[in-house]
Amino acid sequence: MNVEKKLPEKVLRIIKDIPAIPDIVVAVMQMTRDPDVTAKQLTDRISQDPGLTANILRLCNSAYYGMPRVVSSLNQAIMYLGFHTIRSLVLTCSFNRFFNPGKPIYGYVKGGIWHHSIACAIASDLICKQVHSEVHDSAFTAGLLHDAGQLALGLSIKDTADTIIDLMTNENLPELEAEREAVGFTHEDLGAHLADAWNFPDELIHAMQHHHNPIESETQSEMTSIVHIADAIVLDLGCGVDLEQMKYPVNPNALKMLNKDQAWLDSMKVEAAALIEEQSFQFLQTFD
Repeated sequence: MNVEKKLPEKVLRIIKDIPAIPDIVVAVMQMTRDPDVTAKQLTDRISQDPGLTANILRLCNSAYYGMPRVVSSLNQAIMYLGFHTIRSLVLTCSFNRFFNPGKPIYGYVKGGIWHHSIACAIASDLICKQVHSEVHDSAFTAGLLHDAGQLALGLSIKDTADTIIDLMTNENLPELEAEREAVGFTHEDLGAHLADAWNFPDELIHAMQHHHNPIESETQSEMTSIVHIADAIVLDLGCGVDLEQMKYPVNPNALKMLNKDQAWLDSMKVEAAALIEEQSFQFLQTFD
C-alpha cells in the first residue's frame, strides 16, 4: 500500500530521524507472509537473537496462550502457535525495545502508552474472536501497533506536546484536531507513513491510519472497526491514560460493520476489562 497523503516537511524529518526498524522484525514480517517458508527456517532466523527467543518462550508459556504443556523450544512454539502468533510475539518484544515506550507521551502517564497498546492488542484479539473475523491472525498485532504514530510523534515534538494538551483540555478539541492544529498532521498520518515505510501489510497500515475513524478505510474496514472499538474500550477503561479528553465514543458504524449493538459493546467492556487485568502484566514486564 502506498500512503498517498502528503505530509508537511516536519513529519518527513521525523520519519527520517527514527531509527530503522530492527532487522529481525523486517525478516519475520517477510517470512511469515511467504507460504514457502518453513517452521525450521523461521526458527533459525529468530534464534539468532537469544534475548528475543527467551522472551518469546516466556510469553508462549504464559497463561494468555493456554498451552497444554510447557514449550521448551522455539520450534515447538512456532508449531503450536503458528506463524502469525509468533509474528505478534516478535513484534511485542521488539516494539518495546525499539521505541522505549517507558518515556512520557502526551495524554498518557509515564509508560502508559505501552500499557494502552498491550490492552488494545488484548481487546482487539478478544473482539476478533467474538465476531469470528477472518482477520484474526493480525488483530493482536494491529491493536498493539495502532498508536505507533503517537509514540513516534510524542518522542519527536516534546516542545509542542503542551500545546496539544492545552488544545484538548482548554479548547475542547478532539485529539486528532489538536494534533493537526499544533503540528499540521496527526499521529494516524505519521503511523501510516511509518507502517508503509516498514512494508507492513495493508491491514496493519489501515489500523494505524484509521483507528479513530474506521469507516474511512475502504478496503480494511473490518480490521479498523475492530481496533477502533478496542481502542475506545481501553481508553474508557483508563489503561495508561492521563487525560480524560483522550477518550472518545465508539462510532455506531463500526458496530454496524461487525453486526453488533450497544448491548454487545457493554458486555465487551466488562469482558475486556477482566482479561486485561488478568493477563496484561505478562506483556508489560520489561524485556532485556
